[in-house]
Amino acid sequence: MKKLFLVSMLLISNIQHAEAMGSKRPRTTPSGPQSPISTDKPTLDFGADLDSSEYLNVASIVGPSVDQFQKQTELSEVRTIINPDIVDKCFEDEKSHDIFSEQISYFSALMVKDVPAMIGVIGSYYGTSENDNNYFPTSLIRHPRCGVTKSTLAKTLKNIPNQLTIDKLNNYSSKVNTLRKQVIAGDMQAKAELLSIWSRFFSCLGYTESLSSGDSANSVRVAKKYSPVGYRKPAAVEFYEDPNQDQESRLNIGMFQFTPSSSGNIQSCLKAWNEVHKKTAPSCLLNIKGNQEEMIKILGSSLQSFNTFCGIHKLIQTFAVQVNTTKTSATHPYNLVNGKLLPAEQRCVSPHFLAGKAYNHFGPFQNSTGTNLDKFYSCIEQSQN
Repeated sequence: MKKLFLVSMLLISNIQHAEAMGSKRPRTTPSGPQSPISTDKPTLDFGADLDSSEYLNVASIVGPSVDQFQKQTELSEVRTIINPDIVDKCFEDEKSHDIFSEQISYFSALMVKDVPAMIGVIGSYYGTSENDNNYFPTSLIRHPRCGVTKSTLAKTLKNIPNQLTIDKLNNYSSKVNTLRKQVIAGDMQAKAELLSIWSRFFSCLGYTESLSSGDSANSVRVAKKYSPVGYRKPAAVEFYEDPNQDQESRLNIGMFQFTPSSSGNIQSCLKAWNEVHKKTAPSCLLNIKGNQEEMIKILGSSLQSFNTFCGIHKLIQTFAVQVNTTKTSATHPYNLVNGKLLPAEQRCVSPHFLAGKAYNHFGPFQNSTGTNLDKFYSCIEQSQN
């Protein structure tokens, strides 16, 4: 019963407000061809890691350009740690990490490399393993992006965008796939450019989720209502209370809007954070069963380290479902060939799935309002000009 409750909370707590609609329990178990979950090891080599300072170069270009497009400065402003915020002191370099654009680029660089998805707790709902060790690895570049059409989107979404928006999705995917091929061929400049376009992707998403309203009067009011003793709301960190949700998932915090429940949809992020830091920074390991006060402090930290990590990791989780699932409904239609699902390494991935199909935290990825998908990709395209 405890496990069922945990899984239920993971799914229910993802239902965010219109800009961040989350996961719901699938109503039925989809039928269709199934194949065993792959335990094969990857064969593709993505070469050497980027220089450890490359994320700073990327952030210095992407942050100001997205800020300029949004007519704000949230990505580029220098932030100050105003609470203990241990979670904001867990980096492999000695840089300050006090600019949100640097946080986004730093954790995007981390997830250009394979990172554990840790989604076994919801595996039974999406046709994947309940054992976190049984997953074929995923990253921001491990698998190519799937192209989309009105026909394919009809199988993964409810609100189908118009052709102009579909073209924007495919333009982005084409850039990612072209650069990915160049990386496989050994082009390090292509890897740096991939980091840049993924950083822009998540920078635009940050604005769509919270950065436009982090210091609003409502955000300040909600923060005062929920803040633990001794905690102060940092600048640009949004506290949002959704009146349409039950008490367990009503409060959403920070850059990518997460509910402060360790048994909710941040649990996979908590586990992945610990996996990533257990060797390099063991003092930074987080309590995966922490209470609400602990999670408010972690999600609402001054520099937004864990919140940013989790926001980017959510896409890794979505990709991990699509790559490892045995359900045809939980992966892109192009991964079904001659009635059989392709092996894990040969599949493509897409952010654009309903939450109940392939686990998805973000409303804009799902076109939840009918317009937020286009708004999101317009930021990605136009902020480059």
